[in-house]
This record gives sequence, structure tokens and C-alpha cells, in this order.
Amino acid sequence: MTNIGVKYFSPVDVFASEFHPFVLFIQCIDRVLILDMTRQGPIKLAEFQSPATQEPGLYKWQMAIARGELILINPPNIIEEHDLD
Repeated sequence: MTNIGVKYFSPVDVFASEFHPFVLFIQCIDRVLILDMTRQGPIKLAEFQSPATQEPGLYKWQMAIARGELILINPPNIIEEHDLD
């Protein structure tokens, strides 16, 4: 992952979305990586590290993928929407 600019990679879960073909959303312990999968290999499109992803512990925060948004939820009081366009 270092060849695409990711220094620390700690995947917890991988999501695909019908709204974004050929894109993987990787939930890591403290961030979300968004990768475009091409024949030449993955390309890092975005990396989100925010207050919602900084809660210590595994699976304390969740994410959802909508048509043009990435939604990060950290109970009880943090909901963030990030534009994917």
C-alpha cells in the first residue's frame, strides 16, 4: 500500500457499492480508504480521517455509502457526511 501513498494500513472491513462500480471502501481502525480498482492496480481516491473515526476500539464507529455521500456514524452523537462527487 505504500506505493499508492498509504503509510499505515489496518483494514477491518471492505465495502463495495452499487452506486460506485470498481471502487472499494476500506474501513480501517482509524480511517476510511477509498480505492479505484484498475487493471494497472489500485489508485487511492481519498482517505478520510475525522473525529468520527478517532474513537478508540474496534467497530465503535460505522459507515454507510449512499449515491454521492459517505456517512460516518460514531454513537451516541457524531454523524458526518462527506461528499463523494
